[in-house]
Amino acid sequence: MANFKNMRLFLAAALFGLIAACSSFRPALPESPLPPSAQRSLMRVTVTSQGYIFHRPWQQRRTVTQTAIGAIVPGGRILVTSTLVADQRYIELETLDTQQRQAARVAVVDYEANLALLEPMDPAFLAGRTAFELAGDAALGDRLTIWQVKPNGDVLSADGQLTSVELGIFSLDQFFLTYRLSSSLQYRFNNVTLPVVREGALAGLVLRQSATGQTIEVVSTPVIRHFLADARDGQYAGFPTAGFHYGATTDPQLRRYIGLPDGTSGIYVEKVIKGGPADKSGLRAGDVILQMGDYPISNEGQFQDPLYGRTSVVHLIRTLYHVGDALKLQVYRQGKTFPIQVVLDHRRPDQYLVPPYMFDQPPAYLIVGGLILQELSVPYLREYGNDWASTAPVDLLYYQQNQDYPNGGEQREKIVIISDTIPTSYSIGYENLSNLVVTRVNGRNIGKLSDVRRALASPVSGFHKIELQQHPKVIYLDPKELPLIHQLIIKRYRIPIPPLTP
Repeated sequence: MANFKNMRLFLAAALFGLIAACSSFRPALPESPLPPSAQRSLMRVTVTSQGYIFHRPWQQRRTVTQTAIGAIVPGGRILVTSTLVADQRYIELETLDTQQRQAARVAVVDYEANLALLEPMDPAFLAGRTAFELAGDAALGDRLTIWQVKPNGDVLSADGQLTSVELGIFSLDQFFLTYRLSSSLQYRFNNVTLPVVREGALAGLVLRQSATGQTIEVVSTPVIRHFLADARDGQYAGFPTAGFHYGATTDPQLRRYIGLPDGTSGIYVEKVIKGGPADKSGLRAGDVILQMGDYPISNEGQFQDPLYGRTSVVHLIRTLYHVGDALKLQVYRQGKTFPIQVVLDHRRPDQYLVPPYMFDQPPAYLIVGGLILQELSVPYLREYGNDWASTAPVDLLYYQQNQDYPNGGEQREKIVIISDTIPTSYSIGYENLSNLVVTRVNGRNIGKLSDVRRALASPVSGFHKIELQQHPKVIYLDPKELPLIHQLIIKRYRIPIPPLTP
């Protein structure tokens, strides 16, 4: 009887293990080895990077090392995603067949489109290598192939079907045209990006795999084509913007309010960014854009792409045009229709009130008597975690969410904040101050961090007067005591203090 019970327990355990194994089993993506010639178009890229802690701007994070498989493109360069090279400290290339290595540098990078071009320190390193040709735009239903590389350099191919082409988030909340493949990657071999090919030509780069593991998002061919064409002359300008915000015109109440006739479609211009391309062209809030270039615009903000069908106008503006191109609009305003020409431009991160990203440079800061001053940025807000858009201080989020139109039209270059306070005997009473917006220093308006330096050169009645948007509203500091307290901070905390003089 005991043996029978043991046998039952054994069978139950075996059955349980079989069920667990089946439940965790995922069918592997069909893989097939490629001929050694494929190795000559690929390059293993290893990057060591080190970013900054924006809440402690003098301090760097731990170094991180990542690898990727880059695609060799014409001009002696290697195409990778920009997330790989952000805040890079050292880049190394390695051939797959001979395992030769060479240091490299970033030639062109676009953190919005998540693309970068690398070049070896010695151009001869790519001698005998084969550059990819760029594939034509893929259509729905096409089979694309992902090339994976084993640690030993062998290249494997895995097919996937293109199931949708639509706007997707690349990085930094930027939207571009994205390919979505119905497929999965059983193995990544720790490579953060991989090339995607069609009939031997480069069709994209793997962007990410969905949480379910059944969809792969790919940087689309049109985006790569735009990037490579822009970088070709050595004067990279970036992807253009028009400088306005729009909404749909599907609401009958809105259509009646603006007098848009039945049967007329277009998008409603909600806001025009002051000083941007649309503003310079004469476009106004309240206008309705009926047509862009040769394409009529739907009420939802789409145009009829010849290959992809109904596609967002964001793709039309950002990818089908280049910086400096003139985009012709047909505009409806107060019962009349007329043309407007917008000369497209790129908006650099430093042109934002709250910069959306900041890579490859340390954040600037000042320390004044223990008060840490810096300019507000999205990387600073992101320090509050994945839910930063709801957990960061609301006073600071306001500027990020309304940076084109703060306070009903207030114009400021940047938002200078007291981000934190270093505890010392001099900062008693101020030790808990943080995330306060600085408005004036010594009677001078503050629009950027360099304004603080200039203002500190002229104390008022023997004191520095720092005015704040929030409580306690005003802070007074004695300039004569600052050198002593700064020496104490350097000695006690080993924090470098930038000079306060311009």
